[in-house]
Amino acid sequence: MNVQTNAKAKAAAKPKEPVFKTPYEKAAGIYVALMGLSALLIPADILQAHSWAVEFTDFMAAWVPQIDLISSLGIRPELNRFYYSLLWAMSPGLFVLCCLMSWEARQRSFPLWNMPLQKAIVLALVTGLVIYAASHGGWITNANNGVIRFILSNRLAMGCLGNIFYVSAPVMAAGGLFVLVAGWLSGEIPRHIRRGTEGEH
Repeated sequence: MNVQTNAKAKAAAKPKEPVFKTPYEKAAGIYVALMGLSALLIPADILQAHSWAVEFTDFMAAWVPQIDLISSLGIRPELNRFYYSLLWAMSPGLFVLCCLMSWEARQRSFPLWNMPLQKAIVLALVTGLVIYAASHGGWITNANNGVIRFILSNRLAMGCLGNIFYVSAPVMAAGGLFVLVAGWLSGEIPRHIRRGTEGEH
């Protein structure tokens, strides 16, 4: 009993780690939350009401095929077209935050910085495929899929699930991929691995 009591006391005394450990992580979390909230504020008829919105969404759709694919489903097309155009237009900011977050993580022995080259190549290929699938969106063209219809028809689901799965997660993955490639090309990851290996001896 005493052993269990002591273990519980130590566990209770141990300070809880914050969800966001760095300013970059906090900023990324705030960014995703704000982009999610924006789904609740966009007028449903924004493309009919504002010509600039049409020009903006057409411009973004020329760069991101996913936007036209989502619009073609006919599920709240104006709202979804503008919302995902907005998400992709703002995504460079999230990309930069994730690059900084991933680069700073080398100070905390993040797995990315200790990954052998073979595993890094596999991770890079898989991440690249995920990013391509998300940005081109060919897998979301089934309007009969109940999950897809829910994500695209419900504003809360759009701001949470749609925001994360269709844009934020792929962009964050792209930031991590960029740092992974840059870390190997610059020699920073190999140096980090060597320092860790030398420290064990």
